[in-house]
Amino acid sequence: MENTNVTNVVLDKKIEGYSFEKNDFIAPQEITITITLAEYRELVKKVATRDADIDKANADKYKREDEIKELTEEVAELKAKLYELQNEKKEQKEQKENIF
Repeated sequence: MENTNVTNVVLDKKIEGYSFEKNDFIAPQEITITITLAEYRELVKKVATRDADIDKANADKYKREDEIKELTEEVAELKAKLYELQNEKKEQKEQKENIF
């Protein structure tokens, strides 16, 4: 009977998704680990460093995306200008041929 109650407590905890209020709750027969303060500090340091690196990478990504957008627009403008110049050159050539 006691085993059923323990199972229910563990299942209730897992169903609730380990919400913030119950992060420090240890259900009976649940596997836990213990770490030293130095290990905890190292984990926190790694997470903080990783978050900073991710933020830096995202900022760089957005900067590059802006550059790509500007360059794409410039390419489109240059293609349009080239098309116009080719048409003008073609028209001039046709006019010269019509004159002769």
